[in-house]
Amino acid sequence: MKWAYANFTDSSCNFGNYVIDYATRRLLTNVLPPPVREFDSFREGLGEQRYDAVIVPGCTMLTRGQNPGLECLSEKNGPVFCLAGSIWTQAPRHGFLLRNRILGRRVSAPDLCIANMITGPVGVRDPFTLNTLTEHGIPALYTGCPTLFLERNSRLEGDYVLFSFGRHAMRAQVRAGRRLARTEHVIGIVHEPYDEARIRAAGWDLPLINFRGDIELFLSYFQSAALVVTGRLHGALPSIAYGRRLVYFGQRDTRTTLLDDLGVPIVDVRDIDDLRTHARVYSADVLVTHFKRNWEELLRRVESVGVGDEHVDLLSGRP
Repeated sequence: MKWAYANFTDSSCNFGNYVIDYATRRLLTNVLPPPVREFDSFREGLGEQRYDAVIVPGCTMLTRGQNPGLECLSEKNGPVFCLAGSIWTQAPRHGFLLRNRILGRRVSAPDLCIANMITGPVGVRDPFTLNTLTEHGIPALYTGCPTLFLERNSRLEGDYVLFSFGRHAMRAQVRAGRRLARTEHVIGIVHEPYDEARIRAAGWDLPLINFRGDIELFLSYFQSAALVVTGRLHGALPSIAYGRRLVYFGQRDTRTTLLDDLGVPIVDVRDIDDLRTHARVYSADVLVTHFKRNWEELLRRVESVGVGDEHVDLLSGRP
């Protein structure tokens, strides 16, 4: 059977997309034959060609302008299935109460043009997207992020703190990391190609890891760390999957509502040197089991249109 895969790494400047793609492909290998075509979802659509199914994996791509290639999809391309999509917007402001009126509340109107193209139910990565689609009558399944299915390797045990840089306040992050280095062995790691130069310019003189095309090597630094201190969602999620101690200081937006369900608080970057207070291992086993059931349900819908011959267990690869 012919199916097409919406590749979201070819033009990406976010290494988190490579992490998601790696985890997704490991799952799909167990249940589907290889795609007959991959297209760059950041640049191109599928034209007029029809497939038995088009599979959109999982990144922040249910928002117009994030992945323009998805905006070109239509019914003529065949049924479109989304595995773990996310609607991105700034976190809504709660406002403040003045007598009996709430002032200053801001809730962005959702852009559902891509979500409405998808053959239901839509697999979604976070509770904000789940609630948004459900409130607008679009069937959805809470599948979480496939990164949470990454397998632990107990043989990889390091003695270092991995400082995984976020997007903002680079000098504050560098200061925090250097404070940690007074008492800990600290290694930095970046999540976008140009961050290395920015971080060095901000004064970082400690070891610093960049992504050089080997995603398993990149992930191994998270898997073997004694502790991960991160400002990125896809620094936090692999760390949870690998059972690493974690401190998260990243931004708050609709994507990170997944961390709310995982019980991960957001720490101010200025406070992360107090590791004894903030660092802990977050057990996600119950939620991951729920995600696994929903992934299996969603892939059964894909199989029902003829993609794949035999349903197998997602994680083991066995029938």
